[in-house]
Amino acid sequence: MGGITPLVTTALPLANSVIGTVRNAGSASSSAATQQAAAQQAAAELEYKRQQDAAQAAAAQAALEQKYREEATAAERNAQAAATARQQQAQLEAEAQARQWAHDAELRQQEQELQRQKDETAAAAAAAARAKEMDDFRGAQEQTLAQLRAGQEEAVRARETDSQTQLAQLTAAADAAEQRRLAALRQAVSKTRAGLGARGVTAQDGSGEAILLGLTNSSETERKDAQATDQLKRAAIQQGLDDAKRRNLLELSQLADRQRLEYMSKFF
Repeated sequence: MGGITPLVTTALPLANSVIGTVRNAGSASSSAATQQAAAQQAAAELEYKRQQDAAQAAAAQAALEQKYREEATAAERNAQAAATARQQQAQLEAEAQARQWAHDAELRQQEQELQRQKDETAAAAAAAARAKEMDDFRGAQEQTLAQLRAGQEEAVRARETDSQTQLAQLTAAADAAEQRRLAALRQAVSKTRAGLGARGVTAQDGSGEAILLGLTNSSETERKDAQATDQLKRAAIQQGLDDAKRRNLLELSQLADRQRLEYMSKFF
């Protein structure tokens, strides 16, 4: 509306001037002049109206342009405010996202640390369980080996006792056989001497001495045969004992080898 006022102010003096001129002319002229004045007045009013319309149109155009400028300014301010708001919102969202990522990363790190601790605990427990299983398995193997060794030692002691008994019996039998041989030799010598004496032959004679020497040699051969048999029996007893000990050692070695293979195949 500020643009309308200058136009109206400019148009009003012009119209008043025309009207004044017409009135002055009307007082001094005839009816023709009056008509002319009326026509001039009408023209002046028309011009005045045209000027008013032009002023109003200019004022409306100026108001519309002002409105457009204000709307454009408001729209620009709104756009800037919206852009600023979007920028601030984006910054807030980015900061929130960064905080969320940092929080998620911290949670993942905590979960990884917790999982690592769980894994270490599980690994330690598994290692302890494996070590205990290995110890238990090895202990059972050693117990089996010890039981076998104890059984073998008991069997060897029993066999040694039996062998000693058999050797003692052989010694007693050999002594008894030797006593019988000597008794038989003395008896044979006495009989032979008696028989020689009855025939008038003495032991100093060649034939008598040969007979007695034959008896002695025969008895000595019998003694040697008995000793050889006794030695063979003693050797057989000792051989049986040695064979039993060797079998025990072989059995222990074989069991130890089997246990070692079982241990390796089970745990490695």
